[in-house]
Amino acid sequence: MIRLEIRNGVQKLTEICDCCKCHLKDLTTNDILVKKASDLTIKDSTGKEVTRTTPREKCYCDHCEH
Repeated sequence: MIRLEIRNGVQKLTEICDCCKCHLKDLTTNDILVKKASDLTIKDSTGKEVTRTTPREKCYCDHCEH
C-alpha cells in the first residue's frame, strides 16, 4: 500500500505493509507512475517514458508474509 503524508507543505510517499501498516520503504513519484491506455507520452522525472500499465502489487513485511 502507498501512504501519502503532507506536513508543512512537504510531501512524503512511503510503501507500507498491507496487513499491519508498518513502513517498508520510501518512494518517489517515479515509483508509482502508471500510464493509462492513451496517445499521451508520459515521462518520469528523468525523462524516461513510463511504460508501467498496472498499479503496484500488494506488499507485506517479513512478519506478515502472505
